[in-house]
Amino acid sequence: MRLFLKNFVLLFALCAVPVVAQRKAAPVNSSSAPVPAAILQGKKAFISFELGDVSSFPGIYSGGPERAYSEFYTGMQQWGRYQLVDDPKDADLIFAIRYVDSGPYLRLQIESPQSAISLWGFAEQIKSTGFKKTRDAGFDTAVAQIISDVQKLVVPNGPTSATQP
Repeated sequence: MRLFLKNFVLLFALCAVPVVAQRKAAPVNSSSAPVPAAILQGKKAFISFELGDVSSFPGIYSGGPERAYSEFYTGMQQWGRYQLVDDPKDADLIFAIRYVDSGPYLRLQIESPQSAISLWGFAEQIKSTGFKKTRDAGFDTAVAQIISDVQKLVVPNGPTSATQP
């Protein structure tokens, strides 16, 4: 019986090695959805200001309801990947940024100006506890993270240069 058990364990171990090796050989991101070509090939972008929840300004955060738009615009301009245009008709993509009070979080929607179809989106929670200065820093961090999300989407293995505006 002992010999049978020993042989069974050895046989099991030999059979399991190829299965484990096959699992390790599988690509890490094999189930990733494709990024729409318009996002990857686009050259010009229009940044849209979507009026979000306004009750948090200026009481909870400094500035006004356009703060997310202004900081996102500045960060995208610094990145320089897309030429920012003043008219959505001239754009290959529309980036629509909005502050949402429930959460709170920032929501970014990437749309096609030709079809008005949403191509991609991101949401980043804002750490909103503590003093106003701390909440403002959390807001800045969320904007920088949204920019980083876009950078990782467009250039997944490239360096990101999202700086806090």
